[in-house]
Amino acid sequence: MRMKKILIIEDNALSFERIKDMLARVKPDCEVYGPLASVSEVVEHLSANNDYYLIFSDICLLDGTVFEAFKKVMPKSFVIFTTAYNDYAMEAIKNNGVDYLMKPFAEDEVRTAIQKIESNPLLRKEHVEELVRDLPTYKERFLVERGDEFAILAVKDICFVCKSDNHVTAVDYSGVSYYIDEPMAELEKKLNPNMFFRLNRQYMASMKGIRKISSFFGSRLSVRLHGCDERIVISKERAAAFKAWIDK
Repeated sequence: MRMKKILIIEDNALSFERIKDMLARVKPDCEVYGPLASVSEVVEHLSANNDYYLIFSDICLLDGTVFEAFKKVMPKSFVIFTTAYNDYAMEAIKNNGVDYLMKPFAEDEVRTAIQKIESNPLLRKEHVEELVRDLPTYKERFLVERGDEFAILAVKDICFVCKSDNHVTAVDYSGVSYYIDEPMAELEKKLNPNMFFRLNRQYMASMKGIRKISSFFGSRLSVRLHGCDERIVISKERAAAFKAWIDK
């Protein structure tokens, strides 16, 4: 009799081994495959092998989120999502009626999650497709003016965004500035919150754009950005959220 297959999508080797060991005890009748650590690996693998009984998948991978991969190749099996933190996708997952495991999770939680799937015939395999469809989408590029010409500014190339005199400017990693014809508040909604954080009323920074973080008076933080000479101060109220964003 052919063994059922379980795939683990996980970019942390220790987490993979831990989940694999749990599954060996919880589902000894299944064969475990993986890990797949990147969006590109998931797309390539599922394009050739999409016959799994179950998939355990981390959300954030080396080169993006697993949802980016699932938009290209939809898994045919049920997926149990795993994550180390609450992010923008968590609310959509909960609204979709899909369970997820918050790291670090215990073996009993894995057993319960699998039993829930196996005992509930109403849980449809199409749940991932519905979830991916309902997830928020974020800007990938902007069409910006450079003098009398237009240029394409990729979001991944933005180091930070700043507001001055009611003008919003995006600065790329080479130090080039681009005028963005949108209010800062609207722009904040359109940029992936996993990639960008609103430091204060004037600045929003990408993760890679942060050069230095220091303690500041009154439990505040001081941040230095690549290509920016100004010391940016994060309020005491925002400091905790900023640390949590960094430490995901």
